[in-house]
Amino acid sequence: MPVDYSCTGPVHTQAIDLWEKIARPYLTQQLQEGLNIQGDVYVLYYIQERLQSFVEMTRRCKDTQQIDELATMLNLSFASLNPLPDDPKTYGWICTGGSTCTPVNRLLGKEVQLCSVQFLGLLGAVATTIIETIPVSRRTPAEKAFVADASNAMAVQLNHWLTPAYFRTVATRASMSPADVTDAGTQYYFLDTDLWKMTILSDLAELNQADTKMHEDGQLAYQQLQAKHDDIVGIFNLFLKRVTNSVSAIGVQASIDKGYWKNFSDFKFARYTGTTSPVLCQKNASGIMQKIWRVDSRGEYIDPDMGWDISHARRLVPALSTFSRNWQSMGKAFGYHNDRFTPAALQVAFANQLEAVIWNHDQNNPLFSNFWDGRNGWYRAGYENGTGECRPGQPPYSLTGSFPTGGYVQWGIKNKTIRMLGERIYQLIDDKDTAAKEFMVQYYPELGNSSRSPTTVQQIWRMDLIADLIPAPSSAQN
Repeated sequence: MPVDYSCTGPVHTQAIDLWEKIARPYLTQQLQEGLNIQGDVYVLYYIQERLQSFVEMTRRCKDTQQIDELATMLNLSFASLNPLPDDPKTYGWICTGGSTCTPVNRLLGKEVQLCSVQFLGLLGAVATTIIETIPVSRRTPAEKAFVADASNAMAVQLNHWLTPAYFRTVATRASMSPADVTDAGTQYYFLDTDLWKMTILSDLAELNQADTKMHEDGQLAYQQLQAKHDDIVGIFNLFLKRVTNSVSAIGVQASIDKGYWKNFSDFKFARYTGTTSPVLCQKNASGIMQKIWRVDSRGEYIDPDMGWDISHARRLVPALSTFSRNWQSMGKAFGYHNDRFTPAALQVAFANQLEAVIWNHDQNNPLFSNFWDGRNGWYRAGYENGTGECRPGQPPYSLTGSFPTGGYVQWGIKNKTIRMLGERIYQLIDDKDTAAKEFMVQYYPELGNSSRSPTTVQQIWRMDLIADLIPAPSSAQN
């Protein structure tokens, strides 16, 4: 019997139940205690990852009760906005606690731009959902406060980041080719923070066209952003330049930043597919973590075409969705007009890449390579983020869980194979066959399986996968 994936069906009800009983209380606590009491800004990072798909479902299904609950919960985050150490006139989130920000990595007491910009991307999604779904006269006090405060934070913080120095890096990167990459420096890359800035600009344009009112500092920041329109155009053109298209039997396929990340330390074993980690992490007699390399980092393990990995590439989903909705608004707000920038076509091309070279072409047991160009070697062997850790790295197919948890299933509206794979993984969660349960334990630990009770976070990831499947497209195309 066909599964009912409609906005009024039992699967939608399952997503709502997971939100009400699991996700909302857990994430509310994270904001109240992790962010507002401990000062851990990485709460912002993880909340975006765990909520973006659900937010987009509420937009598609017009779930007004849950939209109001999202606004009420996320309003808690504004209590932790404080003057930035390097710019006291600008308010942002400062990391004062948690396990990741330390004096060693120099994040303690600082703004962590990645966390802030990613969270602002989520705020923009919720704010635009409200203005598209709920007329002004019917908005609750929480929704009205949220739209104003979110828009204000987006404009103020984005204006703070989009400096002449930043725009110079954009111009420099726009003149580069993969042949110019000579070391592992980040100055070559198109980054996820760049993509989030574009996403926030796009949502701000929509909010502005809807006559959203900001506070005084937000209004001033937005005016200053509009004055930077010539430089803002450069960010979008840089993104377009870093997209590489190819043609296959299923159509145009797209890669991001192809060849620019070949020397990145996290990817230096991208073509090493052995079962043993390249590095052994162990503490010495003094208790200090040490790395013992068991596999030499040789040229044969480096992928000359390396771009993004599939976990970080999940940012493409909300970005392209926002660009598709707001392209006309972007032209009116910031003067960006480029016939070659076609977000809907880009969604199709990136979905085709997933199908053609990242998926393992097994419909029953779908797996996905670690890297966007289809390479499936080790990811982040020996990773250390300034906290004194050492990680053995992640073997082939270990980023497979990024497909159901990263929003990619939303591209099922553009690609029927992507849709089929999302539905198959949803079926596997509750499959009681022994082989199926073992498969899920090994490759989809984020989702859990039918043999044991799922953890809170596993249930939230399940909610996200379900949200991406709702509603089912009336038709899909390759």
